[in-house]
Amino acid sequence: MKKLTLLGILLYYTTDIWTQTYQTDSLTARVERFGTGLPQEKVHLHIDNTCYFVGDTVWYKAYVTRSDKGWLTDLSKIMYVELLTPDGYLVERQQLKMEDGTAHGAFTLTDSLYAGYYELRAYTRWMLNFGRYEHPHSKYTEDMFYNEQMAKDFFRDYDKLYSRVFPVFDKPKEDGHYTKDMTVRPMRRYYKARKGKPEIDLRFYPEGGHLIAGTNGRVAFEINDEEGKHLEAELSIMDSRGKEITRTRTLNRGRGVFALTDMKPNEEYKARLHYQGYDYEVKLPKVEKEGYALHVERKDSVLRMIIQGATENKEELGIQIQCNGVSKAVRKLPPNATGKDTIDIYWASLPTGVNQITLFNAEGRIYADRLFFVNHHDYDQPLINVEGIKQEYAPFEPIELRMKLLRHHDADVSLTVRDYATDETTYDNGTMLTEMLLASEIKGFVENPGWYFEADDSLHRQALDLLMMVQGWRRHDWKMMAGAEKTQFEFLPEKIQTLSGSVHQTNSLLEETNYGEPVYIPAIANTAAIYTTAQDYSKKGGIDPALAKVLTLQDLYGPLIKKMKKEVNVSASFIQDRDIVDVSQTTQNGKFYMPSAVVNDNYVLFLSASDSTKSEKYKRRIKRKGFMDEQAYPEFYVKLDPFFPVFPKPYSYYQDAAFEEKFTLQDSASRESFTERKLNTVTVRSKRGGLRRLDHSKPALVVDAYEAFNLAADYGLNCGMHDWRTFSRQVATAFFGDMGMDRHFYLQEQYDGKILDFMPEQKRESEGGMSMSNAQMKKYHRLRHLDKLYIYTDYVPREQGSWKYSQANQPEVVIDYRLLPNDGVRPTYRDRRYATKGYSVCTNFYCPDYSKKPMPDAKDYRRTLYWTPKVKFNDKGEAVIRLYNNSKKTVIAVEAEGITTDGKPVVWKSETDNTYPR
Repeated sequence: MKKLTLLGILLYYTTDIWTQTYQTDSLTARVERFGTGLPQEKVHLHIDNTCYFVGDTVWYKAYVTRSDKGWLTDLSKIMYVELLTPDGYLVERQQLKMEDGTAHGAFTLTDSLYAGYYELRAYTRWMLNFGRYEHPHSKYTEDMFYNEQMAKDFFRDYDKLYSRVFPVFDKPKEDGHYTKDMTVRPMRRYYKARKGKPEIDLRFYPEGGHLIAGTNGRVAFEINDEEGKHLEAELSIMDSRGKEITRTRTLNRGRGVFALTDMKPNEEYKARLHYQGYDYEVKLPKVEKEGYALHVERKDSVLRMIIQGATENKEELGIQIQCNGVSKAVRKLPPNATGKDTIDIYWASLPTGVNQITLFNAEGRIYADRLFFVNHHDYDQPLINVEGIKQEYAPFEPIELRMKLLRHHDADVSLTVRDYATDETTYDNGTMLTEMLLASEIKGFVENPGWYFEADDSLHRQALDLLMMVQGWRRHDWKMMAGAEKTQFEFLPEKIQTLSGSVHQTNSLLEETNYGEPVYIPAIANTAAIYTTAQDYSKKGGIDPALAKVLTLQDLYGPLIKKMKKEVNVSASFIQDRDIVDVSQTTQNGKFYMPSAVVNDNYVLFLSASDSTKSEKYKRRIKRKGFMDEQAYPEFYVKLDPFFPVFPKPYSYYQDAAFEEKFTLQDSASRESFTERKLNTVTVRSKRGGLRRLDHSKPALVVDAYEAFNLAADYGLNCGMHDWRTFSRQVATAFFGDMGMDRHFYLQEQYDGKILDFMPEQKRESEGGMSMSNAQMKKYHRLRHLDKLYIYTDYVPREQGSWKYSQANQPEVVIDYRLLPNDGVRPTYRDRRYATKGYSVCTNFYCPDYSKKPMPDAKDYRRTLYWTPKVKFNDKGEAVIRLYNNSKKTVIAVEAEGITTDGKPVVWKSETDNTYPR
């Protein structure tokens, strides 16, 4: 019944209702139904340590909650957790089965990885329906795809997904010597730092969203340097005549607020400031002639909302307050001739957390909105206690901890016990409490979020309100919820493993040629040598303008790409060891969405499509013919439709910055390493000095050639067939997009380190003096001979749009093809074949037993002494945890996180592990 209700609400909100006009109360009713009928999901990850070293394992527990209730979700049964490098490249994606709204797993930081700040990103498929937008890209890039929809899917991005960033240091040169050195991936190019006047980022945020003529208003502001570091500054606010209206300065974390009174129509205010010997002048938003301004303040026991302004047509307005997407208060405002209304709401009627006010009219137009935080201190009291922690433990000493749930006897709790000596305080130190109440509800990264909950004095309340004003983001889109704009839900809550994809017409590849030989291209009615390497041939002269560019998929095959005119039968075979499960389905509108076999760990998937009108005998004959020939043409182009996010978010300054502590640790002995040395955080940057030789030992990515082909095919960067002439460009686009550039980036191919960089007018020769027979070269043209692709680039996806990439020496990409060793050959196929993974299965955390005295020379260098994703409590809410220390004197840090059955966050940290205020 629940599923039918959800589907019914989805159908209701995806029909053409946004073109109509309603009364304000009907819009608020829609929001109420949406908030409880289509709740969002939130994720929090609890990890076992505060930092890691290359070679370590990251253990994590995932909690997924419903936004409307706060308790563990019963919507999705599958979630995804990704590990991304400091540059933003995917290391691994894990699919996790959630029985009760939780899951756990582990990532190994293999020796092939480099040091830096890594990211964990987590989401469910249901979460990907919300906060979507189109990732910035150049229009020409869309021609790289099979059709417009595939390009749209590739560039689909999200305002906010759960993210946790943590430092990874170099692998210890000697076991147990945990020196915090961080050697990042070396780059070839040196980007000269900009000299002269520093860039600053000063932004203004009028309360309610707008400056309205004839009203008084408050304006929040935030000022950072070009890297995002908060600045302290004093601002003079000037009117259009150059008269100073007011003076203000930053109050907390580069933020401040000032008031403007009796604003005039079309007035242009500006702010002046002096920073590092330079003067700056920044314009404020223009004053609008009509509209409404919203001011919010707490007055004793009420929340007071003051609405000022007017529009040309006197109209009824509505105000709605929601928290976590659930409507909490609604008020209707009749037309008012005075241009000012005051509304009071009892403060006690609003729940603790981020609340959202929306002021709107009957057409669903939002005039003003505002976030504010309510704290009733109903989360202040601890819900769990841990006893039995000693000040210090001897080598191999047994440790016994007694845990007790307070006021609740049923909670899901994960626990970690660490050696405190190597702990690392970072700004990304959120807990279950701060994530669910604060960070998940506002845009961007909130550094050291626990600080806002340390006290409820005027300083902390003002800082929290400034955070609401400058970093506000509408997780719960009122217009979507009210049906005032078009809504499209692509994903249902995922209950079981499924296959979703589409089927398209296949077409013949261009005539096979040797490298450097021209081929006739029907789409442009001309012959050309197809080159992966991007060159601006138009500047060389004597070349047809149609050929003076990198030829895209649409250039090569556009006129041949036709829409499917009939439905077909899709067959999927799941193979694991000796087990084979076959599943089939007939497409609907060219798409398929079918349950898959329940699979754990690694398996092989074969995917094909056949004409559903043909006989079974015909289908079997066609399926066998050319099955293991990668050059044979499949009957149809079948692809899985990738749903996962493609682009990483840039780090804020504080996500990968060293934590600035304004105190001295008293317990200095506890900070010593196994070698009794102080653990100072040292960042070793790569030495740079112009363009250097390529370091073949440090690729940005190493990918399996067959997996790279599958990824390109699923993105729609080919027609389901491997073409060596365009493969490198497909791979580069799959991993780098267009780098945010308005032209193709330079791409070079290498065959086992030998450079291929040919111009159309050149013969087979290169700057590397490569000499290779046709037979040997053709091995690099077939997937069956290829092993890995080593990809080198200075490009950092997290830094798309950076000033560094606007210079003349923009990043390039080198793809080095490596053959299988010993002249090996792998099986390749006509149809789609994937070596993929099902549910990730996590091994148990190893905890040694030293009940029998260890050998005198035994060494134990564990940093995480104990980890369990689920503490087992008895009927009284009690648990006893037993473990053993490592091989040195140790001060331990204990951390427990979780959630009760009614949605209350559980957080407990030992005193040695407190997050200190900035």
